[in-house]
Order: sequence, then structure tokens, then C-alpha cells
Amino acid sequence: MYDLAKLPHVANSLSDFERDCAITVALKITDDTCKMDDFEKTIFMMLYDAIENKHSDYFDESVFELIAQGRKTPTAQIYAKIKTLRQAAMEMITQPNMKAFKAGVRERLT
Repeated sequence: MYDLAKLPHVANSLSDFERDCAITVALKITDDTCKMDDFEKTIFMMLYDAIENKHSDYFDESVFELIAQGRKTPTAQIYAKIKTLRQAAMEMITQPNMKAFKAGVRERLT
């Protein structure tokens, strides 16, 4: 289905906006609000993990530690912080743009 060998190239060729989308998807997966199946969640977290330059124009550096904490030791407090960031990011990104981002990543990985 997907050519996982393409993951590093796809991850590191994301535009600034697409990188913000990837970070937002990682937030959604981390707090289990993402509606993708487990396989797709794994692929998109692998994409997030493969991004070498995680610089974001939208998120500050603390988002990466928050995702790491949520993955390692999830708590209600961490999920509450994730929810706030995730909701604000989705308002900026919009659902149609997020769907287009995910479809574009899927296409680049085939």
C-alpha cells in the first residue's frame, strides 16, 4: 500500500504549512482524537518522527515535548494541554486543508 522507504523524503519535503499539519496530526493521534485507523495512525506518526527540521511558524518548541510526554506517559493534564493546542491549530488549518494534507501525503507515499 505505502512505500515506507519514501517516508524520510516526504517528511523532509513538507512545506511549512504541511509541517504544521503533520504536528497537528501527531497531537490528534497522541490524545486519541484522530479518526484514522491504527495503520494510518502509525504511518502518520512515522512521518512526524521522520521530520528532521520540526521548526514551526505556528507552534512553539514546547509542542514537541508535549507530544513526547503524551506518547510516553499520557495523563489527563497532558491531554488537556494537547486539546487546547490541537483545537487552535485546527481552527487555523481548517478541516478541508487537513484532509487535503493527509490525501497528499498518502499519494506521495504510494
